Amino acid sequence: MSLFWLVIVGFAALVVVYSVVRYLGRAQARLMEAHENCEKTWADIEVLLERRQAELEQLIDLTNEHVSHERDLLAGIVDAREGIVEAQSPEEVAAVAVSLRETTQEVYTLSDEHPELASNERFDELSTSIKRLEQRLEDRREQYNEAVATYNTLRYTFPESAFANYHGLSRREPFVASYRAHEGVEVGDRLGVQSA
Repeated sequence: MSLFWLVIVGFAALVVVYSVVRYLGRAQARLMEAHENCEKTWADIEVLLERRQAELEQLIDLTNEHVSHERDLLAGIVDAREGIVEAQSPEEVAAVAVSLRETTQEVYTLSDEHPELASNERFDELSTSIKRLEQRLEDRREQYNEAVATYNTLRYTFPESAFANYHGLSRREPFVASYRAHEGVEVGDRLGVQSA
């Protein structure tokens, strides 16, 4: 083989090796970026959960000042709030979120029964703030689920799957509604009416 052909083959091999290394580097970067995006979006949810916790604590204190005889309701909020704090995964947070939302709604209903609580400006501010936080949490949950879908898709493609195994990155679970969220609402029970 002449020197000319040796140079051509060597150059072609160099280009192929460079292309493969670059492709693998981009694959690893895509996987790591998707993983970090999952971490970031979950951290955003946790920030909102902490803020909602602080607002709920203030709402509980304010409600307790005006309606101290409703201990069971306030205990339900405290239990649900503590469940959110202790939850570590999207599944656990989703399960507790339904209970917290229902109990918080009962506080709003309680304010209708107690005009002094409903007319309290701070109660109104906290209620509005919590409702906004709930909406923001819904938006962030959607973003998290999109990030998880992208990441999980990359986890099952080659060569990203090899890098995921090498780095010990496992599949992420999306934020899904709890079983209770799929159940129907018994209107009669909520209104205290017996069905015939």
